[in-house]
Amino acid sequence: MRRSFVLAALAAVALAVAVAAGPARALDAVTVVIPRDSVFVLNYNGAKDAGIFKKHGIDLTIDARPFAGFLAGLPSKQAMVSTYSGIDAIHKIDEGLDWVIIGGGLTVVNPVIVRKDAPFKTITDLRGKKFGTFSTGAGSFQSARAAILNADNFDVTKDTHVVQVAAPALFKFLQNGSVDAMLNISSFSIAGESEPDKYRVLFDINEYWRKETGYPVVWAAPLVAWRSWVDENPDRAKRFAAATMESFRWIADPKNFDATVKKYGELAGVTKPAEIATYKRLLAQDLMFLTSWDKKSVAAEWKFLEVCKKFGVIKSVPSEAKYALFVQP
Repeated sequence: MRRSFVLAALAAVALAVAVAAGPARALDAVTVVIPRDSVFVLNYNGAKDAGIFKKHGIDLTIDARPFAGFLAGLPSKQAMVSTYSGIDAIHKIDEGLDWVIIGGGLTVVNPVIVRKDAPFKTITDLRGKKFGTFSTGAGSFQSARAAILNADNFDVTKDTHVVQVAAPALFKFLQNGSVDAMLNISSFSIAGESEPDKYRVLFDINEYWRKETGYPVVWAAPLVAWRSWVDENPDRAKRFAAATMESFRWIADPKNFDATVKKYGELAGVTKPAEIATYKRLLAQDLMFLTSWDKKSVAAEWKFLEVCKKFGVIKSVPSEAKYALFVQP
């Protein structure tokens, strides 16, 4: 009888706890479209596996595609929120798409890289030379164009011969001399920086802007959403933004990074020991992602948009108050 009494008492306590807690909240389904051969493969998949998105109430679906397919995902509403080519997002806002920026993201870890034995000493030495890029529509390319114009009054789209090819082919083009310089997707930029005996950085966009403002340039790929999706459920949007920002910090832990690369490195284009070491260094030094989305960092990013407008890279600068959401104090 005593045993029955104890079991009944425990059951009553469990029922009381369950009632107090209320029904478990259903997870909100969210899909992101990301590019293959990029660090996004690591932070999204790794953090999802670690339960970070679930902790924030998000049931995340990750759609990794070639770069052109990635660029099509958000405009076509195959995803309503995603890390997205930043300057292109501003172009689309200027064109009337009601998008908003709800968090930080990948900074321009895509410096201009040349072969180590190339004769170029400054970016202006590339005048008349072949400048390779994986996409002239990429946020990193357009950000680089604005930064280089502001720093040296040199327009890579007019003062060089731009060669646009897929990221893997572009790296081979630099290797064999088919282009004189490259601005490539993150994984191949890291690959170049990881072989200092073969390649060197000629112009670093992030380094330039950190000297100007203390912050890197986030317009490679910030977190972008359709305003209608945010308005439909602001709490969901805020939780997703918080989870994504946490994923940037989570992947910076060397243990998390190593485990994720072991599982997803091939898809991310991160396989060689030297490249892995470079990623870990950049993440540890907080040089890859903009993980803060507060008034100071947002002000620095909007200042860069003013530079973009100055040189005609974008038509106008969207209102910071209207288009930068979930900004922390």
